[in-house]
Formats: sequence, structure tokens, C-alpha cells
Amino acid sequence: MLEEKEEDKVFDELFRNKLENNEVIPSESLNQVLMQKLGRKEFLHFIPSRFNIWYLGGIVAAGTTLALILSSDPGEEMNLQPEPPFDTVNKSEISLNSGQDISQIPSIPQTIDNQAVISKRNSTLKSGNSNIRGDKEQTTASGEIISAPQNITGTVSGKDVLSGQIEGKDKLQETANRTSNIIGASVTSGCAPLRVSFKGADTFRSYRWSFGDGGFSDEKEPAWLFDVEGEYDVQLQVSGDDGTWSVSSVRITVYPKPVARFEISPEDAAIPDDEIVFLNYSGNSVRYKWNFGDGNSSDQFEPRHSYRKFDNYSIRLVALSEFGCADTLEVKNAFAGSGYYINFPNAFIPNSNGPSGGYYSQKSDEAADVFHPVYSGVSDYQLRIFTRLGILVFESNDINMGWDGYFKGQLCNQGVYVWKVRGSYINGEPFTKIGDVTLLKN
Repeated sequence: MLEEKEEDKVFDELFRNKLENNEVIPSESLNQVLMQKLGRKEFLHFIPSRFNIWYLGGIVAAGTTLALILSSDPGEEMNLQPEPPFDTVNKSEISLNSGQDISQIPSIPQTIDNQAVISKRNSTLKSGNSNIRGDKEQTTASGEIISAPQNITGTVSGKDVLSGQIEGKDKLQETANRTSNIIGASVTSGCAPLRVSFKGADTFRSYRWSFGDGGFSDEKEPAWLFDVEGEYDVQLQVSGDDGTWSVSSVRITVYPKPVARFEISPEDAAIPDDEIVFLNYSGNSVRYKWNFGDGNSSDQFEPRHSYRKFDNYSIRLVALSEFGCADTLEVKNAFAGSGYYINFPNAFIPNSNGPSGGYYSQKSDEAADVFHPVYSGVSDYQLRIFTRLGILVFESNDINMGWDGYFKGQLCNQGVYVWKVRGSYINGEPFTKIGDVTLLKN
């Protein structure tokens, strides 16, 4: 104690001198004492950057835990009861013959004397290629077995185990085949509108179809029309005589249908003078087949074609999609509205001074005193005019001569007359028209 007090005085004296800016160099022995005291204080305090008592305690605890883990057997179960010596167990009584049914083991009285001992729990009985675990088998000192057969499951024979596995696989396979074969479809993909015939297996009592588009059916062999493109999961629920239900499904894919559209240019084409251009406005299509109606065809997107003569041609376009779906558009008598025409006025005022013979000119047109057509491309022509009673009052095959309003040199009565014209254009296109005209007088 005296030495520690003296050291404290010396320590205080050093700090006092340090505060007075007096440099004191301690002796070598005093310096060692000071370093030892400082080291003990640092060892007892927790300083992360230095080794101290806390690190030492952690190392000791970790080493102790590791030693306990290594010294224990992980596969050994805790046995709360004493284990008999090996020679007290009658091994011939606990082994079973291959193929022996456990249920045939004779029942053992459930009483033992004070010398009875307990064997290992869950001991393994090996027979052939299979293992059977018993639950809490007990033996007496004389080697007798006291067992609880209700806690032992399985078959001792490895052959029986294998046959059981095969039988289980067969049942699973039978169930899978039975489920996968209960539904049939005539087709599983196609173009809209797609008609599909379904069929259920014959071995079931009831059927419930769900077609994936909101439709249902209880028929055994229903037919369904899918008119909208898309994918539909069709399900079939069936029940057997035993009341069990099975479900199977099939996916139906409906491809979109293309749209065939085209126009003819020029709109009032004159055949055979004009070259025809076919403008393609088809949608959802990648291939095209044209038939021009005169024995010629094309697979171009927008073909051009010239006709040798006028006729009633029907133009057909088939548009095909990438899935092979098709749409067809056909225009019959495509050039009936050609650039050639013939039209008539609906009234005229005859010259009251006498007949003119029906020949007209620009001057007569200004007076509107001759009834005649306005035309283009007319080659053949025949005009007939009748009274309302059907009396023929005028007829001409010359398009340059019209009706002056006279019949047999006499001016016809004012009123409505019926005209009918027939003929053909220079391209061979025929025409027939009928109308009425009003005869007016000054």
C-alpha cells in the first residue's frame, strides 16, 4: 500500500510538472511501472481496436460451444430408458421372413417382470431389399418380444413393396389416360368463324361443357361456332356412376379473317380504250389472287390490266392472311358504268310553224323544239316514242334525227309521251333505257 501511495505521488508530481511546462523524464523503472498500469486499464476496458478481456471471453465461449458440438453424435436419439446389453436380445425372434405378413405375428401378453428392459425405439428390421421400422418394441430379460403391431406399417417383402409401387404407377397412368381421353375436338385451330364439333367419352353419366366465350352445353357431342378471333379454353366436366368428377380441357385457337376490298380506276372506264388500275384496300392479308374475268389473272398487290373488247366482266379478288384464312370480293359487270352514256331531256316545245324533219342543231337546241338525246360513244341506236295509250308516234334508227312533235304532218296534242331507246356503245356495251317527255305548246 505504501508503494502504491508513493507511486501516486510520483504520478501527480509528473502531471504537475507537465502542466508547468517542465519536461520531466522518468527513470526506466518508473516508466515500466506506468506502462503496466496503463496496459491493465486498457485490457479491462472495451476498445475495438485493441485485444482485451472482452475478446478473450468471446474466444473462450466459442471454443466451448464448438467442443460440445463435436463431442455429440448428431444421429443418436436421446434414450431416456436404459438399453439392454446386446446378448439379452433374441435376434431370431425380431427378424421376419421375407414376404411374411406382420399381421400374422402372434400376440404377446402385455406384462413383463421387474427384470424387463426396453430395446431401442424405432429399431430397423431388414428383410430383402426393404426396411420396416417398429415402434417401441419391448423385450423381456428372457428375450421375449412385446410389440405393438398397429404402429408398424408396410410389407416386409421387397417384392411386395416393388409390386405395390408398380400398381400405384399403373393406377396413376390409368387415371391420367382416363382424364386426357374424355374430350375430343374435330379441329383445334382455324379461321373465324370456326365451327368445332366436340365429343365426350362414352363411359360417363353426365357432361358439362364450357366453351370459354360464355357458352355452355350439357350435350354429349355439342357443336360450337367461334365467330371472334382469339384463344378459347374449352373445358368438359364429366361424372361417372360412382359420383366422382373428372375435368379435361382443350384449347381452340381462332385466327382473324382478312378483309378483301378494292376499287377500279378510272371510275368510268371506257373499255377497251382505258387501262384499268385495281386499287387494293384489303386488310389483315399478305397474299392476293386476282381474276379479271377475261381469262387473265395476277398475284400482284395492285395490278394493271387492259381489255381487248367490252364485255360483262366480273372481277374477283381473294385476300389471304398469314394463317391461310381467306376473304373474297367479286364485282359483277364491273364496267357497266363506263365513260359512254346516252341521256334525254324531259320536255320540249315543238315549232308551231310546221314539221322540221327532226334534224337538230345548236340553234334548234336553243329553242328546244326537237326532242333528241345527249350521248357519247354510241354506235347502235333505236328510239321509239308512244302515247300514253301505247300508240307509236315516232321511230328512228339515226341518232342525228330527233322528234319534232309531229305525227303524219300534224302537231301532236300537248301532254306526256313515253320513250324507249336501245342500242350499244362503241366498246360493245349494250344499253336499254325508258322514260317520259312532256310536249309543250307555245
